[in-house]
Amino acid sequence: MIHKIFGTLCVILAVAVGSVLHAQKPAVGYAPITVETPARPAGQQDVLQLTTPKMETVRIGIIGLGMRGPGAVERFVHIPGAQIVALCDIEPDRVEKTQEILVKAGLPKAAAYSGSPDAWKKLCERPDIDLVYIVTDWKNHAEMGVYAMEHGKHAAIEVPAAMTLDEIWKLIDTSERTRKHCIQLENCVYDYFELTTLNMAQQGLFGEILHAEGAYIHNLEDFWPYYHNNWRLDYNREFRGDVYATHGMGPACQLLDIHRGDRMKT
Repeated sequence: MIHKIFGTLCVILAVAVGSVLHAQKPAVGYAPITVETPARPAGQQDVLQLTTPKMETVRIGIIGLGMRGPGAVERFVHIPGAQIVALCDIEPDRVEKTQEILVKAGLPKAAAYSGSPDAWKKLCERPDIDLVYIVTDWKNHAEMGVYAMEHGKHAAIEVPAAMTLDEIWKLIDTSERTRKHCIQLENCVYDYFELTTLNMAQQGLFGEILHAEGAYIHNLEDFWPYYHNNWRLDYNREFRGDVYATHGMGPACQLLDIHRGDRMKT
């Protein structure tokens, strides 16, 4: 009896599975994402090995004093050879509050720019700045970086440095054309764990690395008030993807020698 019941169940299951498989549409093949490299301007060289004349003092202008800008100022006051020349934020009170960091460190106040959506351009146009440090909302990163380099400044841009492929290529083209450094401030490649792991890998402790994974998981509940006009939460509501892909990808690329003898292909 048990054998008959078991056999009947097997037949029913086989018929059910067969019906489901028969009802399913043929699997659709998905081609990998392809990204075309635009034609490079004639005579333009990459900046992977770019070197520029040494500076005894790096004069810095900082744009954006909300979530991360003041922390950058706190760090710079402890770095020999770094001089904060100008501060900019659309909200004047944030500029004044950040000036207190300089005063507390025994340094003179920086030139202040605020009150206008275009105030940052005046900072970039100053002749006494070597590096523009961009810590604003994402949508302005690429435009500010391009403008800074076009006015003879090196650019350091918070993550993500650009929001579209067109913006990425504008940053690359401008850096190559002006021969100015343009760095994305991907903090995850400089953290203790990542640098320790990279050092271990370079010393051969893991052998040949063939596979690496990374992700971005971060509870930002405590930080929402710091974002001007709630821009960060608004973006996260509209887009559900990984907004900080380079947090995981950056350290993985270093481990795999991407752009240091190897390359990434999609």
